[in-house]
Amino acid sequence: MPRRGTSHRTGAAPRGSAIAERVRASRNSNAAGLTKRTDPADIGAMSDAASPPLRVTSLSKRYRLEKGGEFEAVTGVTFDVAAKECFGLLGPNGAGKSTIIQCICGFYPPSAGHVLIGGTDVRTQPKRARQILGVCNQEDTLDSDFKVRDQLIRHATYFRIDLRTAKERADRLLERFGLADKADQPIESLSGGLRRRLQVARALISEPRVAVLDEPTTGLDPDARRVLWEVLSEARRNGMAILLSTHYMDEAERLCDRVAILHKGRILDIDSPQALIKNHIARAEIEEEVRPGVIWKRQPNLEDVYLKLTGSRLGVEGL
Repeated sequence: MPRRGTSHRTGAAPRGSAIAERVRASRNSNAAGLTKRTDPADIGAMSDAASPPLRVTSLSKRYRLEKGGEFEAVTGVTFDVAAKECFGLLGPNGAGKSTIIQCICGFYPPSAGHVLIGGTDVRTQPKRARQILGVCNQEDTLDSDFKVRDQLIRHATYFRIDLRTAKERADRLLERFGLADKADQPIESLSGGLRRRLQVARALISEPRVAVLDEPTTGLDPDARRVLWEVLSEARRNGMAILLSTHYMDEAERLCDRVAILHKGRILDIDSPQALIKNHIARAEIEEEVRPGVIWKRQPNLEDVYLKLTGSRLGVEGL
């Protein structure tokens, strides 16, 4: 029975074992003042350094149905996103992409599994995790009470960015996204495409370690899409990890280092776009009848993989 104020670990270690030597060495270090109590902030810093910017492990999400029972929207999803990596989520409507994103952002609590952002559990420490997270939701979440520039500056202050820096970043992003001439206009005066540009800019104003972008180019014209691609490429070079949900296969093939194809809440495969095409499409050339009597020959692409794995068809046999 140990005395008050001591622990079982201070007792004698097994005789003749290496454990005993380690215990004695630890006691000597403590006595010499060589060890100190680890501050919780230091633990967090060590965790950040050891973990990828985004880690999703065995994530599942179930919903209770009004008539009883449960619906499982996401089942056992696992993936990491490394620094400087763009990781794509592809899947048909209802595949679970938005549910995964909502769990990552801390808006939906997972039914099982974990989400770590920079080594921090989103469920247990949401405020800390979100300090390094930038999010562009699929829905329009802009605050129409603000003017365009003020929206970015106000959002930056949520991340403890000083006013001067916030203004500099806002002006730079507005210029980059072709919104500089709209800076002093009310948000409600913007068209849908311009609002989308502003929402993406807002996600990047804090220069996050992790950016989660849910259908970011929906409603953008081709020129604005390419501007966004360039901005994301620059952000990646600076170390940002990007999770991208998109329905544009050319966008995923161009931007993503790896892609997860989702169907009915499960990941069917994860790999680079090139590897997915090689592994799942048997033919080097595909022929399609694009209109009556007109045959188009082309190389297989990521869309072929997407449609094959999710059970859809291009009208082309032998994929």
